[in-house]
Amino acid sequence: MSMLRAQAQAEWRLLALAALPIAIVIALAVQSFLVVRQELTEAALSRRSAIARLAAVTVQEKFDRLLDVGASLATRVKFRALVTEGNWTEAIKILVDVPKDLPYIERIVLSDARGVLKADVPSDPSVIGKDFSGREWFKGVSREWKPYVTNAVRRQAAPRFNVFAVILPLRNTGGEIAGTLSLQMRLDTFLDWTRDVQLGEAGFLYVVDRAGRVAFHPNIDPQADLADFSKLPAVARALKGERGILIGPDEREGAGQVTAFEPIARFGWAVIAQEPARAAFAARDQQLLRLAIAYALIVLLVASAAALAVRVVMQRRRIAERSAALEAANKDLESFSYSVSHDLRAPLRAIDGFARLLEQDHSNKLDAEARRLLGVIRENSGRMAELIDDLLAFSRLGRQTLRPERLDMAELAGAAWGELHAGEATQFRLGRLPPARGDRALLRQVWANLLSNALKYSSKRQGAAVEVSGSDDGREAVYCVSDNGAGFDMRYYDKLFGVFERLHGQHEFPGTGVGLAIVQRIVARHGGRVWAEGKVNEGARFYFSLPAGPA
Repeated sequence: MSMLRAQAQAEWRLLALAALPIAIVIALAVQSFLVVRQELTEAALSRRSAIARLAAVTVQEKFDRLLDVGASLATRVKFRALVTEGNWTEAIKILVDVPKDLPYIERIVLSDARGVLKADVPSDPSVIGKDFSGREWFKGVSREWKPYVTNAVRRQAAPRFNVFAVILPLRNTGGEIAGTLSLQMRLDTFLDWTRDVQLGEAGFLYVVDRAGRVAFHPNIDPQADLADFSKLPAVARALKGERGILIGPDEREGAGQVTAFEPIARFGWAVIAQEPARAAFAARDQQLLRLAIAYALIVLLVASAAALAVRVVMQRRRIAERSAALEAANKDLESFSYSVSHDLRAPLRAIDGFARLLEQDHSNKLDAEARRLLGVIRENSGRMAELIDDLLAFSRLGRQTLRPERLDMAELAGAAWGELHAGEATQFRLGRLPPARGDRALLRQVWANLLSNALKYSSKRQGAAVEVSGSDDGREAVYCVSDNGAGFDMRYYDKLFGVFERLHGQHEFPGTGVGLAIVQRIVARHGGRVWAEGKVNEGARFYFSLPAGPA
């Protein structure tokens, strides 16, 4: 139980060790993913903020150019002299062609210092002499008598549309305030360029005045009543002079909006760049998806590698444990076989010795049946002795140390055949054999066992023949011993190399059934393999291979 618990703890430690690199990779992947997501998000927001800032700068420059145009008109010498004289009718005539020369200027109005309208182009007699001192535009310019850009308004005179004006103070030749010059522009004409600003698939840009009313919005009719956006968070913050980006729901456009806001310095207006979050972060999300897939594949690869490593280590550990157990079992079996075989020899010698003495000294006192039985005892004692000798030889193979050397296999096979004293009744053919490297004594035993089997099983054949051949394919050397003897039935092939397994009866061909098991064990210890082919009464071919290597 303690061994199983220790093994389980070792496996858990191994799993924990394998999980560590996976956890590290996942942590790094998550951290990297979050960093990349933050960077891509900042890049997407920065682009929208830059567009809003650029648009605000552009609107401001347009305002400044209008002020420059107004200042240029207000300081004309003749015009200024007429204003000083109060000759508004002649003064306006000097400016009558300005709307033609500057088409974006839709209307020009001259008023005195009290806000009374004195002249206009195009002329509208219905407003001449009216007091506009209570209007926002007059209050704005008269506050400090500096140039002033009005809020967006709906024009009272026909045709009615949304306009704004640039108001400049007029001074007489003495430098005193004499009146105002108003350059009026249609908002849709002045700001129509904002439609072409590229802000994504569903994005848009709009401009609000200092009161939060929409001066221009691509999705709102430019001739409709002015919409009040002052309550929108982005507009409210921009009108306070703040710049930034908001991400969240919008009461007009719906949930999930990215809104960049930028104030127009010195004029109090603001530019708003707005786009659905889905569209604003589409490129980011696609890149993050690809990144997530890549990280997932990396984590999967690391996890697979770790799982494979754990599996390999655990399999190797189990193989090592099983090999150790098998080796211990083999050693125990070899020790048992050796002990049994050795211990059986003494009583067996006694049986055979006493039987021989009985046969030699008292044969004349025994009848024929007793002498026959005595012969059976001695014959089976001899057979038992052979079995014990073979079993001892088989058990010694596991303990015997290999002494590899370069071997001439043809010379080794020829010597083994010569020791069999086959005579001329059996024809022996020895072909060319590739050299090998192995233990001389053990491989000589292989040849002796195979050749003795071939000789034995072909001995009852007229014209018996035994042939030895070999080949080498660069990976292994293969040797073959074939005969034209009794052969065997391939259905019983599995028993061929088993200890004490025999395919023929003792009365047909004597033997112990250990010889081929010894062959297989010797060849296996040399890293080779053994196999055979045969057919009843048509002979057999026994093969063994040895790894090719330096001679």
